[in-house]
Amino acid sequence: MELHPRLDLTDLPLKQQKIILGSFPVWSHTISEPSNITEEIDKKKNRLERGDIDFFFGSTKNNFWKWYRSFVDLGIQIGDIDSIKGSLVTNKIGITDLIIQCKRKDKSALDKHLTDRVYNYMFFDYPQKDETIKILCTSKGLMNEMLLTPKFFKIHPTFKIDTTLSESLQKDLLSNLNNCDHSLIKRPFFRKLFCDSGGSLECFAIPSPGSPYRKLTDFGFKGEDNNRFLNEFLSIAFNWFS
Repeated sequence: MELHPRLDLTDLPLKQQKIILGSFPVWSHTISEPSNITEEIDKKKNRLERGDIDFFFGSTKNNFWKWYRSFVDLGIQIGDIDSIKGSLVTNKIGITDLIIQCKRKDKSALDKHLTDRVYNYMFFDYPQKDETIKILCTSKGLMNEMLLTPKFFKIHPTFKIDTTLSESLQKDLLSNLNNCDHSLIKRPFFRKLFCDSGGSLECFAIPSPGSPYRKLTDFGFKGEDNNRFLNEFLSIAFNWFS
């Protein structure tokens, strides 16, 4: 079993109205259970050799903080945890992962190889009347297959997806995106939910920052200049988030 180094089931919900949501850290950033000294030494060595930081999306192979600097705060120092934390506080952004503990196949970085998952479904505070909480999901799989699942709605029964409005808003978000083929989008990247309080959740999934080009077609990319498409899509996502 692997434990999340920064999360626990007893954690209080985040109070921010903007939340960055990941899935689970890569192998070298987790805690082994039961404790394995040799493995923990290997993990630390792995982090040091790569120049990783001990924070969310801390692997140097992960592009998230590069994107954040480009689209949210040009002033952050990517390798400086205090700089990142300070920016999150200034911009009133919460950050967390959805999985608290799980088992992993070998040392795979793929979410599909994480099993026996314990989810962190209580990471947000319920929105009040006319309040919207925005959740930036760091993959489609995270949003569709881990977050907005029957288990989530069992825990949060007052939330309902407005499918028609969600599809309309998703289409509007893509209206200014070049080289986008809507027919390629088989699973949604945007969902709007309402609850009995009169508040709402908005979830926007971006390409995985660990491997952004691997499933770019799922976001409508039709094969012309993947870098431009990715940057334009991310600009739309972070503009919505901000």
